[in-house]
Amino acid sequence: MSAKSDIDLLRSSVREFSEKVVSPVAKKIDSENYISQDILGQVSSMGYFALRVPDKYGGPNLSTMESVIVVEELARASGAVAIMATVSGTMVAYPLVHYASEEIKEEYLTRLAKGKIGAFALSEPCCGSDAANIITRAEKDGNDFIINGRKTWITNSTYADFFLVAARTGKQEDRHRGISIFVLDKKDCIEISKLDMMGYRGSGTSELLFKDCRVPKENIVGELNNGFKIVMDGLNEGRIITASTGLGIMQAAFDESLNYAKMRETMGKPIIEHEMVQSMIADMKVKLEASRLLIYNAAQKIDNNDIDYPMWSSIAKYATAKWGVDLVRLAMQVEGGFGYSKESNIERYYRDIKMIEIGDGTNEIQKLVIAKSLMGKITSPKIKH
Repeated sequence: MSAKSDIDLLRSSVREFSEKVVSPVAKKIDSENYISQDILGQVSSMGYFALRVPDKYGGPNLSTMESVIVVEELARASGAVAIMATVSGTMVAYPLVHYASEEIKEEYLTRLAKGKIGAFALSEPCCGSDAANIITRAEKDGNDFIINGRKTWITNSTYADFFLVAARTGKQEDRHRGISIFVLDKKDCIEISKLDMMGYRGSGTSELLFKDCRVPKENIVGELNNGFKIVMDGLNEGRIITASTGLGIMQAAFDESLNYAKMRETMGKPIIEHEMVQSMIADMKVKLEASRLLIYNAAQKIDNNDIDYPMWSSIAKYATAKWGVDLVRLAMQVEGGFGYSKESNIERYYRDIKMIEIGDGTNEIQKLVIAKSLMGKITSPKIKH
């Protein structure tokens, strides 16, 4: 069977699942800011929260390209479900696969494969783009570390079974050289406060307060004080999956507005017969397909471990974020007053797509990565699988 046939079959499978299971409850997820355990269980049973987990641990062992397809199709139905799969299946799985000890892999990758959900606790109220300046601390206490601090905008938190936590184990002035990553099970020492976000509602995005959380030193992922490299390597791959949620939203918004333009009539004919609407539809199609090509190209570069894949990952995310916001704005313009109402899905897509310009590195950070890559300062980590 050809690779294209494999991808087509995967896309077909995820689309069928999304249309049957996720689409009917997407508006409810958004309005209630919550996903039921029944829906989460069905998503988990498909392996979508464990996308990159190797088959050795019971996971689907998907490539980056295959993960892109899964997330794209999930996002056509629900941005919240798609971003949860992105975080648990790639941004949590990646550091464990590439950096964790075999004992941690056996424990936590197997958990993901069995349907558990992971979250990555990095951002803090003080530090979004300046992740090297985090102040959450992990103090050594015998054979354990004790974690105290606050994290915010952490996706999956209300549903997560465990967290990857970035904490300072060195001096504050050490910045990126004094950060370590820990695996921490959900426990009473973690206070979780769900946030009322503009978009991707239902994804469990929360603030976390760590109060004297004790974790054994064996739960360090990778080496002590080398966590920032793990974070950056994970983001190089993870941001392209995040961009895929944008691609799915773009596709859904385009399809809906195109169908609307064919049915809605003004001045005795469907509005798609008006040249101004045709111009908007054409502009949307260009942005959609250009984003798709950039994302797929970047995914293939990641899978090939091309030396310049971090730059292409940032190019794809930056372009998809800008064009995605523009596309959904045009889709709302095509639908007019209806698109601005909650009767239309476009209103939800418009709120969701904005996050792509902010999460996993803002547009401004992506431009810095692109420029530094061109200067030869950022290249592939060349991790051996």
